[in-house]
Amino acid sequence: VRPIGSTSESDTEFDRMKQEILDEVVRELHKVKDEIINGKRCRAFNVSWP
Repeated sequence: VRPIGSTSESDTEFDRMKQEILDEVVRELHKVKDEIINGKRCRAFNVSWP
């Protein structure tokens, strides 16, 4: 049993992996947000959007 507050190498690796996934999700959400904004902007100006 490990003392409270100590981390093993696998815990550190798991935290790093979680952070990478979170960073990727945030990047993808920004892309989606930009696509929505651009789509609404094009619709407002009657421009076709792919």
